[in-house]
Amino acid sequence: MTSPSFEISGFNEAVLIVRDEQPHLDCWLGQGAWQLRHEGAVDRRLLQAWGRPGASGREWLLAHPDCSVGLVRLMRLDGAAPQTDIRQDDQCWDVGGIFDLNVRVLDLERQAARMRALHWQAGAPPIGWDFGALKVREWLVRGPDNVRLALIERVAPPLAGFDHIREFSQVFNSSQIVRDMGAAVAFYRNVLGFQTVMQYEVPQFPPGPNLFGIPPGVSDRIGLHLVILHPQGKNEGSIELVTNPGAQGRDLSADAGPPHYGMAALRFPVRGIEAFAAHLTRQGHEPAMPLTQLDLAPLGPVHMLALRSPDGAWLEFVESV
Repeated sequence: MTSPSFEISGFNEAVLIVRDEQPHLDCWLGQGAWQLRHEGAVDRRLLQAWGRPGASGREWLLAHPDCSVGLVRLMRLDGAAPQTDIRQDDQCWDVGGIFDLNVRVLDLERQAARMRALHWQAGAPPIGWDFGALKVREWLVRGPDNVRLALIERVAPPLAGFDHIREFSQVFNSSQIVRDMGAAVAFYRNVLGFQTVMQYEVPQFPPGPNLFGIPPGVSDRIGLHLVILHPQGKNEGSIELVTNPGAQGRDLSADAGPPHYGMAALRFPVRGIEAFAAHLTRQGHEPAMPLTQLDLAPLGPVHMLALRSPDGAWLEFVESV
């Protein structure tokens, strides 16, 4: 969102809280050909703001070698109990929290074979489908700590602006399964000022295999509605809202943020965070984490606050001091 006093950009970092960092390092550094940008202790002021004042932690900041956005920050915490898995035992139609992180790949079949060798598995094989005017091949694959990736290969039209892809691109999009599309869109548009990038809606899944693994005989009674939003209307650090009309899943929005295991948070750069905090107060939205100063490598001192989306996704907003 842009105003005279503050500006939000698309998310530039996803926070994954893990039990063991090594399987995730094997995925992103080994499989994805990313690099380690930082390793160090988690600032205890952040853990206190998350409601765990006695906890400590270690973090690893991972990035595509050619990118300064779309990063992943792994965190392993000690003394942060109670902790549970975000979206524990979930299905693709269950509501709440962060559902996946999207990365682009060049050869999906090759990537799928390599991910399976790392013990990542999916509910359905890679599938080709038309996403509005786009033709893609996509695979929703899940690994340790219930971290789910959407690996996406563009079929047509040719992909522009991703000549840097080696194995994984940067994280460019993240999905959230929502209960009420109207309420979710209103939050991102009216409270955060996001713009709609694209919409896609079908009343039922076509015959045959589908991305979510919904079985034949059921899929023709379930629809799909997607809305992608971003502060400046880009598909880079964007949020994808998803509903499946006709499929009544569980509500997993409780415990869908830190310090719980999995896809815990998305971080958005902000210019003018104090003005943004005042805007939230006027809008009647109390931050889930109040404005807090802490150290966030490699930025150094920052101000940070957090909001929960209507379906429990934990969104952190950050400005360098």
